[in-house]
Amino acid sequence: MRKKILIITLNDYIIYQPTILNLYDKLSDKADVKIISFRPQFATKKKDEKRNIEYLETNYWLTQFYTKTDFIVSKVSRLVKLFNPKFAYHHLFYNKYLPSILKHKLSKEKDTYDEVIAVDLQVLYLAQQYFGAVHFLSLEVDNNTNEYYKKIDHSKIKSVFVQSEIRYAYMFPGKDIRRFIVQNAPDYKELDLAGLERKDFIWAGAIDRRLAVLECLEFFNQHPDFKLVLKGGGDYKTKRIIDEKYGHLLSSQRVVIDQSYLDAGEFVKFLSSFRIGFCFYDWDLIKASFNYQTAPSGKMFMYLAAGTPVIACKIPGFDFVEKFGCGVLIHNYEPATIANAVKLIEADHKKYSDACIEAAKYFSFDKSVNPYLEFLLTQSQ
Repeated sequence: MRKKILIITLNDYIIYQPTILNLYDKLSDKADVKIISFRPQFATKKKDEKRNIEYLETNYWLTQFYTKTDFIVSKVSRLVKLFNPKFAYHHLFYNKYLPSILKHKLSKEKDTYDEVIAVDLQVLYLAQQYFGAVHFLSLEVDNNTNEYYKKIDHSKIKSVFVQSEIRYAYMFPGKDIRRFIVQNAPDYKELDLAGLERKDFIWAGAIDRRLAVLECLEFFNQHPDFKLVLKGGGDYKTKRIIDEKYGHLLSSQRVVIDQSYLDAGEFVKFLSSFRIGFCFYDWDLIKASFNYQTAPSGKMFMYLAAGTPVIACKIPGFDFVEKFGCGVLIHNYEPATIANAVKLIEADHKKYSDACIEAAKYFSFDKSVNPYLEFLLTQSQ
């Protein structure tokens, strides 16, 4: 008999969460799976119409109230942190408003499920209230600085799906919960790269100031012979800054913004036409957040599957880039530093590209997720 499995997430950008979508696809072969998410409204407005996803709605005026309040308070909190570095502000929209909607939904959920997978801490806490013991899928790492962390019942966590042991240990120090280490990677599928003419540079994923996209653009501002494609969704303010500061790059087509959506397979094929990809985070964000220090960036693994060498920030989460030799890690985003990284890769591009493929095979989702699927479908009771 096929199991009924529910996956719950608070996020409204499910199409940009490959781990959830890949897991859904693998489970759907042997179980009846449903996802509860929120209607896309910020990074994208596109819905996934292929999978069984129920999108929860938010109230327009309450959304405006909470997001504007968060914006104002987060600005003030930066000043507070100057005097109290341990101060942390948790956004009301994500930690109060969305959970209240999800709580109402779960209280009225009539279907019964054999297994429930809760994505991140807020959902884990709520799911335990209505379903008891559930599985935990960690995408964003948080620990006792989060109010929900203090509320969760560790005895009601059936398993933990996480990207690395270091991220598990950060969330559950001293706890021995059944865990599965699976990176945020796609299934590796061999591409026909023979005779492929790669050109230009690619920025894949969110076009966001917090990801140091402006620093990346400054490199292209100072190196007019290079071209960049920005491929992904972005917030309005970042786009406005790009228009104001780097409008000349856009008008000359030296930088192109492409926000059309591609599924995972199409996206990897698209990335394979570029010579080098970027994967950055703002250094202040890295310093302040363990989540970003150890970040399992989905776009990084897309680059690898495409055989596209990377230039990335030097953080513990990207150590494997040096281990496999599939790119160059840098300590700052100065144009001269990026230029030197480009020279290193271009000096032996094939070596770096081949290393990407080896890394992609190693981290391939279908291979690493199999023990979790077996546990979920046959062993977990």
